[in-house]
Amino acid sequence: MRRGYGDLSQDAHSSSQKIFQKKSLGQVFLNTDWPVNRVVEQAQDLGIKKVLEIGPGNGILTTALSKAGITVTAIEKDDRFAARINDLIRSGSLPNTDVINEDILQFDLGAWISSSGKTPVGVVGNIPYNISTPILMWLLPHLKSLNGAIFMVQLEFAQRVVAPPDNKDYGSLSVYCQLRSHCDFNFRVEKTCFTPVPKVDSAVITLRPRSDEPGQGKLLQYTETICRIAFTQRRKKLRNAVRPFMRGRPDEDCPIDLNRRAETLTPDDFVTLAAFLFADKI
Repeated sequence: MRRGYGDLSQDAHSSSQKIFQKKSLGQVFLNTDWPVNRVVEQAQDLGIKKVLEIGPGNGILTTALSKAGITVTAIEKDDRFAARINDLIRSGSLPNTDVINEDILQFDLGAWISSSGKTPVGVVGNIPYNISTPILMWLLPHLKSLNGAIFMVQLEFAQRVVAPPDNKDYGSLSVYCQLRSHCDFNFRVEKTCFTPVPKVDSAVITLRPRSDEPGQGKLLQYTETICRIAFTQRRKKLRNAVRPFMRGRPDEDCPIDLNRRAETLTPDDFVTLAAFLFADKI
């Protein structure tokens, strides 16, 4: 579901005619500004001075961030909204802001971070449900260079990101995110806060870099590989998933009990398992 921040500010209204949502993108807009204010507060709490904003839409969050003194680089795929943000910039309504009309998944986040020097940076956005996972996979390798990332996502997606082991929402996405970040569920945003009203509620989550990231390089890659394989058989014993990687070694040699199920392992347990299974390749 593609959501966009609503046309709530006077600046957004005055810059051009109203832009209607594209049904093909599932665009819905916030009709209240309290979630925006809380996102800005969260960015300030993280010490962020410059943000990359994903999908600014009509610019309500962009405007709030700018007014809070935060420099904004807005990435907007929809050329209509990119033009709207450009109008606001030219009118002087959005100081310290620039907009790039580009697909976020094609944007070079590493280069943007490098160009920011020592300025504390972060990523924010109200991200489309259908590319929420790709956006997180695009972000996570760079998270250690950020002060944090704040996203509004569908509620069920947020629950999957923050879920602990032995929880129905816990899966490979939970492990991928929690291996690289501290994942916080900030607050819920009910569907009635959007126009038109979507079918589901949303939530705002924060990803903060782990100083004790348990896996690096190839180990992290193999950890994510074995995690993905294990969760395709989440109700079965780990033994079934890892058998091809044991290479004849007895189960007792494995530091993780192979009678357990994938959903019972912590992210760090998966690192331990991968370090054992792929010791000759790391």
